[in-house]
Amino acid sequence: MGEAQSPMINYETTAFTREALKRGMSRLAFDTKPTALLTLTVQEPRIRYRNDDGRWLVPDRTLMKKANNLLHFINSDLFGSKYQDKNKGFKGFGCIEKQANHQPHLHLAITNPMPPKFYLKAKKVLFKKLKKFSLFHESGTDFRLIGGDDADYWRIGDYLGKDGRLLTIGPAGVY
Repeated sequence: MGEAQSPMINYETTAFTREALKRGMSRLAFDTKPTALLTLTVQEPRIRYRNDDGRWLVPDRTLMKKANNLLHFINSDLFGSKYQDKNKGFKGFGCIEKQANHQPHLHLAITNPMPPKFYLKAKKVLFKKLKKFSLFHESGTDFRLIGGDDADYWRIGDYLGKDGRLLTIGPAGVY
């Protein structure tokens, strides 16, 4: 899961497509049993991107590039500098979606085993590395464990499929 470097899948926003995506993401979550959920939300950037209404807007590509850079630093710290050669690093799936203010944000379901010590180390590394990125802020970042109950996996998949585009996570990043 996650090694493929395919472009983001752009789903139409019909009710049928959203329901199919939710069912598919729920099945994927149930089958892969993710252990943690990482949410990355953008903060107002120093360089302002404006949409047609004159509001600042971060392009999806910018969010993806910065998220991949952040994950690279996290993976290097957690799994060693040669993590890609050893097929190590965070793996899983997720989605990119728009917030109410039209800014993109990511939800990433991590499928790596997450024993308590590793989770605490990963969380510490995440918030340490996060400080190097002006696009992200601690207040818009969440990293939490997912319960081991079957209903939790169905709920996570349903949540990820609510209105976003499917992503995969592998040693090479988020795609």
